[in-house]
Amino acid sequence: MWTIVARFVEAAASVSHYARDEPCATGLHMIVARGSTEDPGLGRIGVVARNVSLLIPGSTISAIDYPATLENYTTSEEKGAMGFEKMLIEYHEKCPDTKVALLGYSQGAHAMMDSVCGGIPGEGSDYQANKGYLEVFNESVVAAVAYGDPSHTAGAPWNLGTSTKTGIFPRNNTASCLPFASHIASWCDTGDIYCDSGSSLTVHGSYFANYTMDSVKWIVEKYKASGGSSTSTDSTPSSTSTGVAAPTGSGTATGGAAASASASGKPAEGAAVSVRGSGVMVLAGVVGAVGMGLGLF
Repeated sequence: MWTIVARFVEAAASVSHYARDEPCATGLHMIVARGSTEDPGLGRIGVVARNVSLLIPGSTISAIDYPATLENYTTSEEKGAMGFEKMLIEYHEKCPDTKVALLGYSQGAHAMMDSVCGGIPGEGSDYQANKGYLEVFNESVVAAVAYGDPSHTAGAPWNLGTSTKTGIFPRNNTASCLPFASHIASWCDTGDIYCDSGSSLTVHGSYFANYTMDSVKWIVEKYKASGGSSTSTDSTPSSTSTGVAAPTGSGTATGGAAASASASGKPAEGAAVSVRGSGVMVLAGVVGAVGMGLGLF
């Protein structure tokens, strides 16, 4: 059943190359970073952004262009962090009144968190959180969501999920991101091979089945609190699942479908993508129909 929905999701998403002259979002603009080895584009974390789009009319989605490789991981992840910095600053310059959400899965979550917290000394990343970027983050970002972040650190105020351990690249300094703690939510579960230093790839791929609706509701609530309007009801994030609103993938660390900008189904490397338009309404109908059929809504 979810395979059928996945095909509708890919067909419904209207994707175009990101351009500076593209109209500003009238809803929420979301910047996402895919996980390691996922095809260029939105990756699996895109399912969260798409669901948010259903609840906040006029929303748009752009993908960070970075390698997302396991080989030369440090260099790849640092490029992801710089990608968040570049894309957020450029978007804010063009659309200063538009609210933004940042989303990342696995290496993409690590990159997102580095963009705010800075790199991790001793792990090879020389990236430092840019003061100008942090000012823009403070002005425009209403929510930042991480799934399976390898830099997950036990005890951080933004932690959600069942994990009580640190990840394989734990942070020893969160000073620069602590001021934004109320706008960050990071899900990590016990046993995750990367964010919990465990041994399970299955856990690492389970966040989409377990927490999609929790994170969607949390993002929408943060957007509403900033003065935006949506079709959702009030909610707060929790560390348990509240349902599945979209295909969840295979449960592996590398699986998942990316949105497409070409006949091949993959945007060209080097091009960010933006999702907007009537395709979202098609997705709403498909997900809603299947959800009701399965008793999910």
